[in-house]
Parts: sequence; C-alpha cells; structure tokens
Amino acid sequence: MPIEVRISEPPLLDELMAALLRNGCIAQRVAADSCLVMHVQASHGGEARQELDFFVRAWQLRHPKVSASVRP
Repeated sequence: MPIEVRISEPPLLDELMAALLRNGCIAQRVAADSCLVMHVQASHGGEARQELDFFVRAWQLRHPKVSASVRP
C-alpha cells in the first residue's frame, strides 16, 4: 500500500526521495511537494508506516525547518 509523504519545501523532495531509496523504499513524485512511497522490505503495512515515519524524521534532523507529513 503506498503512503503519501508531503513536505513544506518542494525543492528538497528529490533529496528526500533519494534518502528513502537508500532505505529500501520506492518513491514516485505525485506533486511538487509530495510523493507516494512503498517500503518494499516491510512485511506488512504497519511495519512500512512505522519505518517510513522513522526515515522521514531522521531526514528532517538534517532539515529542521522543513515540515513533513506522512499519510496512509
């Protein structure tokens, strides 16, 4: 099940998508500020969501002024 990730700084979306790819996810841009993400290594939807939340929060540590939302 794809999960939507939206960020407040669209120019940084490519960087976030690359970080997600390095962590076992596939991301496809769907708008200037958002992408749909599939965590291919997760065994179920709950695990995918939990790990995606973690990956996005870790990425935000390097970009503290960027807000992000993760939605199923």
